[in-house]
Amino acid sequence: MEKPFRQLVKEYFRFSKSDRSGIIVLVVIILLLISGIIIVSNFNLKADYDFSEFKEALEEWERTKKRELDSKRLFTFNPNTITKEQLDSLSIPEFVKNNLLSYRSAGGKFESPTDLAKIYGMNDSIFKLIEKFIVIPESVPREEQPKPADTRELPKSYTGTFDPNSADSITLSEFGFNNFQASNLISYRKSGGFFSTSEDVLKIYGVDSAFFNIIKENIQIKTVPKNDFTKNEEKTVRVIKVELNSAGKAELMQLPGVGEVFAERILKYRDLLGGFYKKEQLLEVYNFPEETYSNIADNIVADSSRIKKIRVNFAEYSDLLRHPYFENEHVEALLDYREKNGPFRSFDQLIQSLPGDSVVFDAVKVYISCR
Repeated sequence: MEKPFRQLVKEYFRFSKSDRSGIIVLVVIILLLISGIIIVSNFNLKADYDFSEFKEALEEWERTKKRELDSKRLFTFNPNTITKEQLDSLSIPEFVKNNLLSYRSAGGKFESPTDLAKIYGMNDSIFKLIEKFIVIPESVPREEQPKPADTRELPKSYTGTFDPNSADSITLSEFGFNNFQASNLISYRKSGGFFSTSEDVLKIYGVDSAFFNIIKENIQIKTVPKNDFTKNEEKTVRVIKVELNSAGKAELMQLPGVGEVFAERILKYRDLLGGFYKKEQLLEVYNFPEETYSNIADNIVADSSRIKKIRVNFAEYSDLLRHPYFENEHVEALLDYREKNGPFRSFDQLIQSLPGDSVVFDAVKVYISCR
């Protein structure tokens, strides 16, 4: 043992001084590492922190998140009546919810589930996901008739007949005339008016076509002497001219067959259009009878200079979509073209932006401006 040790020492001193220093440093490092391992192994390391509160808070956050996810789900809804709060619980993108509310605020209405696809941002995948949850009750607006002063509901028909040239207020009330209508009819007679046909009753202020259809079978005009007829007819000739873009509700109701309900519909449609550029557009008003239009066609005019045009370079999505002549695809195409190419400078650019042929452009060109 002693001999190998001496041999080792002898070999050690054969190294240069710097090599011997390096060996010493290396041995010291090895000894320190061994000592450190021995010391550390004798320590019992325990956690100094209690993570139970953190774990509990984390679990509560996960439970809350799950409740939020459960609350945002798909459920049946009516897009015409759903509130903003209810929409917040509906699992569809936020921008689609906002566009739906904007569309409704602009006067838009959903007649069928497929109308919801018009909403900007409503792509096919989202629509297919919610389509089966859309519920729109079938309801056809019904012409509301003026009720008699005693608020009785009008029957669908009456028995017997009456002559509007001679019937008094009591007789008229028996056939559904309210006090307002009966008073106007009698005043018309007192001023020299005469009813030569049943349809002449439509001349009376307050009598619209829906009420007339109920009583027309009960009207019986008695024959009068020719000279009396001629004299009275001359007195009843009354030329009424109503300008559709400036007329108010009262002026519209002076037209034969246009009652309060139709007058309100005309005003609402005029507001959506921005004005009528031709009188034939009255036939686009919901349920407006062709018969009534034929009766008043000579009494109405449309001043196209009064039309309020849409400045297409500044219009937002909802401004364009609320117009009856614009479909969702037209609005999206127009906005995409404007975003890529800048402001429209001519109608030719507008034609290029609209999908399909120029039929769409012909319908809307009177309502848009490139200014």
